[in-house]
Amino acid sequence: MNIKMKKIVKEGFILFLLYSFITLCLFMATERIERLDQVGEDFRNTNQSVSINFSK
Repeated sequence: MNIKMKKIVKEGFILFLLYSFITLCLFMATERIERLDQVGEDFRNTNQSVSINFSK
């Protein structure tokens, strides 16, 4: 029974970390969208993101 409990707790902790990571990403995206809405139409000069081009 003890080994089964450890497995359940481990799986629960992994699911909690995954949920926390997804929630953090959503909060960061929401904050960025709100910031872009506040800047208005001319957000190209204030854009601080990094773009990665994977094409050759």
